Amino acid sequence: MTADRKSHTTDKGAQPTAVPGLSSAVFAVIPSLDLLNDRVVRLTHGDFATARVYGAPEEVLESLHVPAGSRLHIVDLDGSRSGKPIATAIVRRLAHRDLRVQVGGGIRSLDDAKRWLDCGAEKIVVGTVAADSPHLLAALVETFGTSRVIPAIDIRDGVIRVAGWEREASSSIEEVFGRIESLGIEEVLVTDISRDGALHGPSFPLYRQVRHKARVKIIASGGVSAIGDVVSLARFGNVSGCVIGKALLEGRIDLDMARARVATPNAIPERVIPCLDVRDGRVVKGINFTNIRDAGDPVEAATRYEAEGADELVILDISATDSNRQTALDTVRRVADAIFIPLTVGGGIRNVEDFRAMLRAGADRVGINTAALRNPPLIAECAAEFGVQAVVLSCDAKRVGEHWLATVRSGKELTAINAIDWCKRAEELGAGEILLTSVDRDGTSEGYDIELLRAATGVLNIGVIASGGAGTLDDFRDAIEAGGARAVLAASLFHDRVLTVGDVKRYLEIEGIPVRK
Repeated sequence: MTADRKSHTTDKGAQPTAVPGLSSAVFAVIPSLDLLNDRVVRLTHGDFATARVYGAPEEVLESLHVPAGSRLHIVDLDGSRSGKPIATAIVRRLAHRDLRVQVGGGIRSLDDAKRWLDCGAEKIVVGTVAADSPHLLAALVETFGTSRVIPAIDIRDGVIRVAGWEREASSSIEEVFGRIESLGIEEVLVTDISRDGALHGPSFPLYRQVRHKARVKIIASGGVSAIGDVVSLARFGNVSGCVIGKALLEGRIDLDMARARVATPNAIPERVIPCLDVRDGRVVKGINFTNIRDAGDPVEAATRYEAEGADELVILDISATDSNRQTALDTVRRVADAIFIPLTVGGGIRNVEDFRAMLRAGADRVGINTAALRNPPLIAECAAEFGVQAVVLSCDAKRVGEHWLATVRSGKELTAINAIDWCKRAEELGAGEILLTSVDRDGTSEGYDIELLRAATGVLNIGVIASGGAGTLDDFRDAIEAGGARAVLAASLFHDRVLTVGDVKRYLEIEGIPVRK
């Protein structure tokens, strides 16, 4: 059966997975410029004292390569504080560049709104008015139409903030959304102030909460720092777009690439992968790579996982490197002969010949860790010999202070090598995917290390498999949605039958994340 398995595992021609409730409308990726003293700036958490200056608006737009016809979000910070439009000359110039400007800041009356529209703005964004002046909001909609008014709901710690985020609004979130819906307004800009400018990722829980409170479409704002964030937002049925500021200004996101990715956010399903840690031919499991216990026969476990719908299987021989032995080839052969899903094998790979032996035993891909760290050119040699798609870097990362260091010998030996830098280097050498395990979270059921995942996925172009710490269904979702992982791996939950692979895939699909049927 091993030789036949290859024909069943190709991703070529895979069809997009339909996600219930996902809008078919084009998701809008909207560049955002905050203006202060006629310059583009960015604040952190809405604090004016943190303002960083990026330059004149036209120069910034040219550096970002924003094409004509694009929506452009403008925040007049001077206007927000003063209570009247200030940056009118700039908005007029930008509108004349064939940009569809939506602008907010300083709108306290119909005349203020008209000033912005007379400058060429396509839409007006109102924050303080939306929360504290329901009669004026209604008048704006009646005068200019539902499509030209975008309420801005800025939230910190569950409370709406107004007047440049400097005071609490007089109305609750529920009251404000209720008024907006009753007016028939098409879109609402929702910002989690705690995420704004921090580059720590969007507030997915907030947009999930809003989905249960209102039916109006949301433009997400705050924290977007990677293309994966944009893709995850595009999968929310109630989110019609996102504004991106700091991540574009600092080159973390390419506008064209982001727009291309969200055009088909569900084209490639994400994967659910059980892992078999094997020692002396038996499946074992531990906590933080220690306290090892027996968890059954590998062939029996592998066939069960395939029947449950596993997309792939990983076997890691945790004794191979530790005791300086080659991975147990007979175990690999037995498992490969019993299943049709792709098989990745790691442990004890020291050279190209070891890599070749794993493929001959039935592995589709081979993971390398200790040997690659000690001899990085091994990655390039294996990629040249067997193809990039066959090479998986297995990186076991342990947090030390503000960074993560790579470990070897099944997590037993800490190196001085920055784990994120090492993953990037491995990609450059020819690794096709990264199996990234948090040593700190391994076997704890405390959830994947989202910070670690974001640090890696934010700098890598290849996929990352999240490993270490899965404890609940939400953890799998968060690893993909917030962590940017392209696959989620777990062992204890599946071995102990707390959850099945099918449970995870059904949950992900409900949450709008595409999975293979």
